[in-house]
Amino acid sequence: MKVLLFTHEQDIDGMGNVILCKQAFKDFDYVTCKTFEVNKKVQEKIDDKSIYKYDFIYVTDICIKEPLLSFINNDEYLKDRLIILDHHKSEIDEGNDKYDFVHIVIEDKKGKVSGTSLFYEYLFNNKLIKKTKSLDDLVEWTRQYDTWEWKKYNNPKGRMLHILFEVLGYKKYIEIASRMILNEEEIIFLPEELKIIDDFIKQFDKDVLMIIKDMKVCELVIDNIKYRIGYVRCPYKYRNDINEVVMKNNINDIDVVGMIMTDTDTVSYRNVKDIDASKIGVYFGGKGHKSAASNPQDNALFKEIVNNLYVD
Repeated sequence: MKVLLFTHEQDIDGMGNVILCKQAFKDFDYVTCKTFEVNKKVQEKIDDKSIYKYDFIYVTDICIKEPLLSFINNDEYLKDRLIILDHHKSEIDEGNDKYDFVHIVIEDKKGKVSGTSLFYEYLFNNKLIKKTKSLDDLVEWTRQYDTWEWKKYNNPKGRMLHILFEVLGYKKYIEIASRMILNEEEIIFLPEELKIIDDFIKQFDKDVLMIIKDMKVCELVIDNIKYRIGYVRCPYKYRNDINEVVMKNNINDIDVVGMIMTDTDTVSYRNVKDIDASKIGVYFGGKGHKSAASNPQDNALFKEIVNNLYVD
């Protein structure tokens, strides 16, 4: 069986699916996609006909959008072989789950799901993978971090995986995580990996106060609800940490942090208060969950906001 995987390249949840494929299939290829480029990447494989040589095509932690969804549904070969497994609420809001091959799940009986946990259960239920203690842990730590439940469980292991991913990149992360699960009973961080994690945290603690100091506050009304957004400029690697600092000292009384990435073309939002961040991401042409969302920086509405906030 020859398998092709399209997955999100910008976090450990997307990369968890590559690691699972390595365990489940002897013959597979994978394509990494940034948040808003999955349609482009899939279309390229359709145009050059290479997608038709695969027995199964999986799209994980991201979702194809129209009009490509409709094309796939009308393609007898693809609609029976392509499966989308995603967990972003905004995809349901947009109606992208109306096709049989699209599975958008936000929660199951265990609670919030992630792309990796969805794929893991799919592979196990279809007898394509064997569960082990270390693989269970890797999937669960990834799920906890991606759904912001690692603090609820007082478990920093997911954040530790995230830091290794951010510092070393996705290819090295796949190599490290694959090594971690070789021991089926226990995941062990090597001394040099622990040092990388410690150095990252120390550097963040130095950088974050200066980043927050330059915050620009914007009030935005969406569907008659007012959102108070604190925009900052920061590197992508800090997107899951800045709101935690703001929560402890929310001097600007903001609802959500909007992080304009200095090294990617996206904006990321993270909750400070109990609001639906996905509404903001979608408003600016993006997507997301209640607790986190994103949009492209080149969205016309967003560019107008930025030009008003950052006036020379």
